Amino acid sequence: MKLPSLEVEIAGLRFKNPLMNAACPVSRDAEMMKALIDNGVGGVVAKTISVKPAIVPRPSMAAVDRGMARMQVLKTIKPGDIRIVNVDSGNNRFIYGVLNAELWSDIPAEHYLEREYPIVKEYAKKNNVPFIASIGYTPEELSNLGPKVEKAGVDAIEFSTHYIGRDYRPVVEAAKALRESVSVPIFAKLSPFTPNIPELVKELEKVGVNGIVATNTIGPALSIDVETGMPIVGGPYGYGWLSGPALKPLALAVVSQVALNSKLPVIGVGGISRGVDVIEYFMAGASAVQICTAALIEGLGVFKRILKEVEDWLARHEYDSILDVKGLALKYLKPEPRRVWAEPPVVDEKKCIGCGFCEQVCNYDAVHVLPDEKGKRVARVDINKCYGCGLCTSVCPTRAIAFKEYIT
Repeated sequence: MKLPSLEVEIAGLRFKNPLMNAACPVSRDAEMMKALIDNGVGGVVAKTISVKPAIVPRPSMAAVDRGMARMQVLKTIKPGDIRIVNVDSGNNRFIYGVLNAELWSDIPAEHYLEREYPIVKEYAKKNNVPFIASIGYTPEELSNLGPKVEKAGVDAIEFSTHYIGRDYRPVVEAAKALRESVSVPIFAKLSPFTPNIPELVKELEKVGVNGIVATNTIGPALSIDVETGMPIVGGPYGYGWLSGPALKPLALAVVSQVALNSKLPVIGVGGISRGVDVIEYFMAGASAVQICTAALIEGLGVFKRILKEVEDWLARHEYDSILDVKGLALKYLKPEPRRVWAEPPVVDEKKCIGCGFCEQVCNYDAVHVLPDEKGKRVARVDINKCYGCGLCTSVCPTRAIAFKEYIT
């Protein structure tokens, strides 16, 4: 059987698959970037550098909301499954975030230019993997670093203006400064709370940006160890920047806004830990994705696992290419609500396994799992009580309870 194609093209660069690492500790040096290539990334992104090395506090990274009991249970779960069992309630939960106080690299830019980049450039070229640098942050810094990075032989440059307020002008000014300094493709990395994205992407197109990376981490964010009262990372005020599954809905919204308002390719970043996450980003209009948190928690083998899951999903749904699902959701993303009247979901009794999740989450006492005439436990919906909120449909593990419009 012919396998679905995972090839994508962005700004004239060809990627054998749409998975890249995000600019983060997993790409901190040449050896790590070579390991990323060995683990199947379609493109490799170096850790962000700037004109001056960062001052990195310790501890600088931590998984959010995990207890020792949960970590012990994690050891019993098969490799590739990053779920943590909440032993107090018996329910499954995901590691929903990592706090990172590292900022950019604490290694001088000159070291990367003279040692790390040449090694990665050669190895990436040998393996047909585009090599992308990441730099920041002010127009002056980008003008300074950009030409040096281009001279080092990177295929493209991702740039960040870090965390901006209510004005997107710093992004445009940074883009203009870099565009005037280099000839390779440049990609603007946006914060989740970047304002006026429809207007911003149009201005970035005019400046000559070749793509958007959406999104950066979110913050400042805080997590406290209740056993000690201390923050779990060492940034100012204990703050860090949050990444991981908790960020995905925010990042998907930004990706869709870019896709709806621009022809620029967009690289989705935030909370990708499964193949279906990649599919979801593509349906929102992404042309590729980047992964950090899942690689930090699971290791670099996560890329091969997710690629296999994407491939299997596409084959199971009879798609020939990852590009066949690109933008599929955009036609449903309209400014007006889809509907404002109550409509109860329906139950497919053949799919229902009687797990009771729907009954557990129903705040309107409208869903109950009851035995049928043969004694099989199945969900029943009281249409007189149902508000049509949809929470039950989102937790059903077999999609047995769903609104008619979602049934295919």
